Amino acid sequence: MTSDFQLQKMIRLALASLAFAPVCYASLAGIQNVFTFGDSYTTNGWGGTGDPLATHSATCFSAGPPWSEQFAQMIGATLFDASTLLWMNAPTKAQRSPLARDFRGQTTAFIQQVPPTRVPWNSTNSLFTVSFGTNDVNNSFRNTAGNGTDLYNQDLTSYFATVDRLYAAGARKFVFNNVVPFDRAQIGVGQGATLQEKMKQSILEFNAQLAAKASAYCATKTDITTCLTFDTHTVFTNLMNNPSQFGFASADAFCQTYANRFDCTVNEQVDTTCLGPIDVYIWKDALHPSFAADKFWAQGLVSQLQ
Repeated sequence: MTSDFQLQKMIRLALASLAFAPVCYASLAGIQNVFTFGDSYTTNGWGGTGDPLATHSATCFSAGPPWSEQFAQMIGATLFDASTLLWMNAPTKAQRSPLARDFRGQTTAFIQQVPPTRVPWNSTNSLFTVSFGTNDVNNSFRNTAGNGTDLYNQDLTSYFATVDRLYAAGARKFVFNNVVPFDRAQIGVGQGATLQEKMKQSILEFNAQLAAKASAYCATKTDITTCLTFDTHTVFTNLMNNPSQFGFASADAFCQTYANRFDCTVNEQVDTTCLGPIDVYIWKDALHPSFAADKFWAQGLVSQLQ
């Protein structure tokens, strides 16, 4: 079993070479609520009635608590995943499609369904995290010219127009997570060398534009008190470069038995066909990180905001 001391040492190693975009007064002081927007790592099961911040049944895509839940627990805050809002409450089947859960749709639903009059959030006690790009790149890289420069410029221009809606609603603390190097997961490895390299370069292009646009956006708002582009890409690169150093059995493997688990609590049952328990895997499936790798993401974000 890994001791707390060993875990902290491994976390420091994973974070050692992070290359962050400029930070504007990043701080965890006074944070009581964490609102997450973006590619769905979890659903909190809220059905539209009662308190959206109360405990509900949930689905997780990390075979355990995702980075966002672990992060909120580490800082003693309440977590709410806005990516579930439109999905859970859309009145028609068409609106319940995954495509309806884009950042704009999530923001519209959040503003309508989680106003400060319903949930006690304000500009000083709430952190807004945005994690987009994985689906953008994965669904587009094969058919885009070059590294997708023009497409991602359009996407991110639209995203920051949506960030501005959150700002108008009262948000003043933002974290923008960049895209993990999923080109090195099985979804990338399985593409073959040529497409895998194109996927890699597309991820790097998206991340570079995200950092630049986040910095430019925050520079226009003098009252934004936290603005951080968090480099999850480097965190996962470090894990995959030296998996055994961080307690993992492989850089890119996953076990299908564990890929079929969607509980938010860790299932400790070990499948003998796997390399070990779920927490020896960086990847829960071909694309999504495991909760064990997400721990480094969460702790890294805590470290950057302290």
